[in-house]
Amino acid sequence: MKKSIFGKLIAVSMLCFAMISMASAQTKSGEWTKSSAKKWVNSRVWANGLAIVPHKTTDYVKFATQYHKDKAMWEKIFKFMKENDLVNMPAGKYQIDGDRCFVNVTDAKTKSPNVVQIEAHKKYIDLQYMATNAELMGLISTANAKEIKPYNEKKDVVNYSGDKVKFYTLSGKTFFLLFPGELHKASIWTKGEETTGRKIVFKIAYIAD
Repeated sequence: MKKSIFGKLIAVSMLCFAMISMASAQTKSGEWTKSSAKKWVNSRVWANGLAIVPHKTTDYVKFATQYHKDKAMWEKIFKFMKENDLVNMPAGKYQIDGDRCFVNVTDAKTKSPNVVQIEAHKKYIDLQYMATNAELMGLISTANAKEIKPYNEKKDVVNYSGDKVKFYTLSGKTFFLLFPGELHKASIWTKGEETTGRKIVFKIAYIAD
């Protein structure tokens, strides 16, 4: 009996050690690598018990780096998602950390890709999540785009035109993390017709090196 209990304690200790190792899987220089960042994301220590995952296109190194530069703020983001009824709460803007982080809850209509402009931001990271329904998110390389509207500091947006846009589905438990300079076009319909879904968009202040 004692051996059985002792064995369980050892197993629990090893599991805890593995989780801690993944949570702090940085190089000795303090910089994240693709490998260490992926291990950290897969450890799910950031998720606060939520059954959500960043989309496969996410830059894990940037996610890990930004999270650990202001862990308290990111914890507030995932706490907000966990503790609020995202589907039924009133639409509107909610403050998470003043102007450094806020969230827009909307009943967003999807649109034709022909009427949605490509955009990017400089100050804020976007965390985009669909609580109901689905939409397409278009991503494009800067090499295939051309600036058509200069940066609007008040709106934190610069617009582009371009081709070779790759579309991915935003739905279910997946969210997109879009970092400054990453070109995207959101709210695109999935089946060629307008639909409405509950959309959650966090605006998170980007912390430069």
